[in-house]
Amino acid sequence: MKKNIIILAVALILTSCATKSSFHSFYKENQHDSDLSINVSAFVGNMFVPKEDLGEFKALLRKVKHYELMVFSNSEEVLDKKLNRFIKRKKYATFFRVAQNGDKVQLYFLKNKNTIKEIVLKVKSDNDYILIGAKTKILEKDLNKIIEKSNLNITSN
Repeated sequence: MKKNIIILAVALILTSCATKSSFHSFYKENQHDSDLSINVSAFVGNMFVPKEDLGEFKALLRKVKHYELMVFSNSEEVLDKKLNRFIKRKKYATFFRVAQNGDKVQLYFLKNKNTIKEIVLKVKSDNDYILIGAKTKILEKDLNKIIEKSNLNITSN
């Protein structure tokens, strides 16, 4: 299950299309507190995606231009409160939540009509807190088809 979640997360991250976004504002406000923060173009990011794991995610990768990543090792509780306020204020919807062996993965999206405009992925474990933001132009029906094809067991909210 963990491999499927990672593959989905990478595919969704790499579907971003621009750097200025709602998440970008959160990124700018909090990057000084992170242990690692990067903005990476799709060209560079795609080099780190194993080609054998792409499968049905190739269609999403064609829309990639840029994504943002922040890694934290401290201030998890404070950061969680900030992120929750941000998610609520910007009216993100929760796409799914998964908890397994102490690890938690949450995926939020910002939708305009039938298009997913932005995705925020939060991954929490005992020692890591990772946030990834992506601006997208993914049609909701296309994302649903890919999820169905990949046979992921995800509970939507």
